[in-house]
Amino acid sequence: MLKFIFRFFIALFLLAGVAEIVLRVKYGFCTAPLYIADPAFEYIYAPNQELSRFGNIIRTNNLSMRSDPVTETDTLVVLLIGDSVINGGSLTDQDSLASTKLEKKLSITLKKKVRVLNIAAGSWGPDNIAGYLKKYGLFSADLICLVTSSHDSHDNMSGAERLVGVNPNFPTKQYPLALIELWDRYRDLVVFKTNDLIFPTPKPEPHAPLDSTERSKLRSSGIRKPGEGFNSGYEELLTMAKKDSIPFFIYLHPEISEVQLGAFNDQGEEIMGFAREHNVRLINEFDLGISLDYFRETDTIHYNDKGQAFLAQNLYPIFLEYLNKKN
Repeated sequence: MLKFIFRFFIALFLLAGVAEIVLRVKYGFCTAPLYIADPAFEYIYAPNQELSRFGNIIRTNNLSMRSDPVTETDTLVVLLIGDSVINGGSLTDQDSLASTKLEKKLSITLKKKVRVLNIAAGSWGPDNIAGYLKKYGLFSADLICLVTSSHDSHDNMSGAERLVGVNPNFPTKQYPLALIELWDRYRDLVVFKTNDLIFPTPKPEPHAPLDSTERSKLRSSGIRKPGEGFNSGYEELLTMAKKDSIPFFIYLHPEISEVQLGAFNDQGEEIMGFAREHNVRLINEFDLGISLDYFRETDTIHYNDKGQAFLAQNLYPIFLEYLNKKN
C-alpha cells in the first residue's frame, strides 16, 4: 500500500512538472502583462515590458503605450486612442496591431518616420484616455483618432485602480507557478476571457431575420456599463484637440449584437448625436463593411488579427488625408 501511494505521488509530481513546463513554454504562463494604478486614469499596462503570452509578443514603452519609445525626432504623430479594441490584449501580437501596421505603411508612403501611438487599455472609457493625455500631454500630435464603441458612452471612471494588484486580471507581479496562475485566473474562464474584461457570448447568426420584438431587444442589448450620464471624456478630448488645433475624429466600432441588428443601439446613437452636435467627423464602421469575420471567437467586441488589418485598412486613407496636409 505504501509503495502504491509513493508511486502515485511520484507520478503526480512528474505530471505537475510536465504541466508546469508546457504552460510556461507553450502558453507563456507566468509572463502576463503587468499593470500599474494611477488615479488620473485608473490603470494601464506597466511600462517597459516585453513578454510572450499565448504565442503573442506584447511590448510597452516607457509611457505604457503598446508602441515603440517616443523620441524627440518624431515629426508626424498620430494618437490612436481607445480601449482593449485598440490595445489588443494578450491575444494580439504586437505586429498584428492596427497601430503597428499603420505606422509601417504610412512611413513607407510618406518617406519619413510616422508614429501611430497606441494609447489604450482594456475597458477604458474616453474619460480614462483624457486623464492619460492630461497627465502626459498630446505628444505634438498631428491627428487624434478615437476608436470607440456604444458601451463607452456610459463607461465612466469609478475608481477601478483599486483592482490593480487585487483582481487577478490586473496583476502587478508574476505568479510563482504556472499551475497557480491557471487555477487563480482561469478557473472562471467562462466568465472572463484572458485580459479582455468582456463577457463573451456566442456569435449570433449574422443574417437571421429579425421580427420587431427581436429588433427591439437587440437595440437595448450589448455591453452595458453602469455609469450615469454621457461620458465626459468625449468632450474633454475634443476640447484638448481644439486647444492645440489638432484634427480629431471618432471611429465607431459595433459590438456583435449591433452587427446582427445592422445598426448601432441606443448607446451608439448617443455617440453619433454627440458628433453631430459638436460637428465632429464620425466614421461609421457599418459603412466600411464590418463583418463577423473580423471578430474573435466567443467574443462580443474585439477584433481578431483579420479585424486589426481591416481597421488599419480603413484608417490608412483617412490618416493619409490629414498627414498629407502636414507633410
